[in-house]
Amino acid sequence: MILTDGTWTYDTEIIDAVITNSQRDWYERDMQNAFTRYAYYRYKQIRDCIDSKCKHMTVDKVREQLKSTDKLQFTCELLRITADEVNYIVEFANQHLKYVK
Repeated sequence: MILTDGTWTYDTEIIDAVITNSQRDWYERDMQNAFTRYAYYRYKQIRDCIDSKCKHMTVDKVREQLKSTDKLQFTCELLRITADEVNYIVEFANQHLKYVK
């Protein structure tokens, strides 16, 4: 799956490979850092689409709320991203972002 953020284009297969690789060159490190910032920004947007009042919602609660097709569809339409992208970003945040509960 391809995710686009301005001038950066991220292939999720490459992102997953870079994360598991312990030896990274400068481009892979920059790409990982840029994608981490993008994923956190998108995760906050997804969380806010679900419930704008609760800034401290855990990833499990976000996932549970996204099971509702209405909330998932609303999030996809508002952010103009697909359901697969939403699910990938939530999973990435859960597994790789230390500051997300």
